[in-house]
Amino acid sequence: MKIKVSQISNREHIVKTSNKNMERMYDLQLLMAQADDIADKKPIEIIKMQRDLLHNSIDFLTTVLELNKQEQNKIGNMEFKQTIEAVNYVFERMMGMSDEDIDLANKKEQSADKSKD
Repeated sequence: MKIKVSQISNREHIVKTSNKNMERMYDLQLLMAQADDIADKKPIEIIKMQRDLLHNSIDFLTTVLELNKQEQNKIGNMEFKQTIEAVNYVFERMMGMSDEDIDLANKKEQSADKSKD
């Protein structure tokens, strides 16, 4: 499938949903879930988990999108929040969502958030 991650570049990346790429995605999702579960963790453990999450997110994007050196440098200068947004976008596309599906889901989420306020 073709995925364009505008935070990284204007080119479309060919991403295969091969078993290896899907395993990379699930491994990173598992790490993200573990990073959210910090109730019984010591500060040093939390910092290590967050650092690992950052490194693995960059590695995931670099590998799955087959980023060139310029794109890798751009990720190095991105905000962490932007990096996670890019990762989540690639996850959604790999799980079969179209850009339209993602936009609709985001609008529904924003609408639900506004109704909570």
